Amino acid sequence: MVFDCIAIDFGNSKSRNNIAVIKSVFPHAVVIPFVDSYLEIAKRMLPETQTRYQWMLSSKIDYSDFDFDYIPEQHQATQVHVWANELQQEGDTFLFPRQFADQDIKLLRNYKDVNYHTHNFDYDFDYLEQHYDLSNVMENISTCKIPIARYMKYSDTSDDGLFYPSYWEDLKIYRSGNTFYLPGKSLSHIKTQIYDYPFIHNISVPDNKDCFDICFISNGEPFEQENYDLLKNHAYQNNLKNKLHWIRNVDGRTQAYKQASTTSSTEYFYAVFAKSKVKETFMFDYTVDRALTKRHRIFYAHLQELNIAYGTFNINLYNKTLCLETPDDNILDFTLSQPHEVVPIISNETVLAPDNYTAWKNAFREVSKLVLWQHKKPTVETQHRLKKWLETKNEWLAKGAMDGKKFTEKSDYNEDIILQTYTWDFCRSKFKSLYPTEIFY
Repeated sequence: MVFDCIAIDFGNSKSRNNIAVIKSVFPHAVVIPFVDSYLEIAKRMLPETQTRYQWMLSSKIDYSDFDFDYIPEQHQATQVHVWANELQQEGDTFLFPRQFADQDIKLLRNYKDVNYHTHNFDYDFDYLEQHYDLSNVMENISTCKIPIARYMKYSDTSDDGLFYPSYWEDLKIYRSGNTFYLPGKSLSHIKTQIYDYPFIHNISVPDNKDCFDICFISNGEPFEQENYDLLKNHAYQNNLKNKLHWIRNVDGRTQAYKQASTTSSTEYFYAVFAKSKVKETFMFDYTVDRALTKRHRIFYAHLQELNIAYGTFNINLYNKTLCLETPDDNILDFTLSQPHEVVPIISNETVLAPDNYTAWKNAFREVSKLVLWQHKKPTVETQHRLKKWLETKNEWLAKGAMDGKKFTEKSDYNEDIILQTYTWDFCRSKFKSLYPTEIFY
């Protein structure tokens, strides 16, 4: 018995040949373009069928060796029959009973009785290949325009994995490690990140850790060699493959970050500061999510003298492109001035008070910013951190904290004035003016 047939044309490279094969078996097959989903097509076309069952076939499949003489047994009369493969269970080949159209369902698996068959079809993958790297993930997407149902294989590698999308429901983005399969329909939705599109299915998560350069940044601190050696030993003992650079004696954080950016050979780099003692558990192997826009990552530091952990005096994972795009002037906080996210993993222990000047400078700079932020946009979190700094029992941390508070208040919360704390020369001059008898490096 020959049943009615719908052939769905995806406009793929082998569409003409594959539909010709279908037409040789079903001369009166109705050929329609793919628009919404298999579900919508089935509901629209089944009420018009003149036979007990109706085939729904795909132009992506070569049916030359498929047996269309299949007739369901009596006990299978109301079943939906699906021919699929192991990598995509919802299939592209269906034999629908006429009453399927009466069911109010949104998913194939919601139907009361589905009979899954397996068949090794010759499948026309027909996807566009497009590559990216960590500097242009979003930029490369925006240049692509493809039909809504065609997929783009978007990856930073040239793996040969097979991919079978489901067309049963809303077209999904499929993620396999760092490879994304993007339907043309999704491209207009993606503005800032791949997550802008609401339908994403994870086939597998990335199994490789990223290995970015490490930049140790110092400015003549008396303990810089000791902490650099600790970092170097940590890398050696844990067999880390990250390339280590020492950025030293650059005046001002902004210029130090930019020098680190140009020195590093990777799109992201870890910034480790001289006062940081790396945690034994921190392996410099954070995996950057390729579905997100470029952004800095802020890890936590544990501040020993204050017994508090947050994203200051910490290790940061900087995006090189964003660093180089950051203005040289009028930036109170270099990291927060660009897209960023906090990663609540403690990366290091920070000794805030190895000597009097360092203790004062650390507290002075941090508290001057915290007071400003609490004035502009008060939060419970900022208030708590301020309280920890201002109530410290360490003499020189306490002096620096109080001096920083007074400095910001006296400036009338003028950000341009507070920006001066970003240069080492200003900090040294300020300390010397307040404590002329103290010796400092």
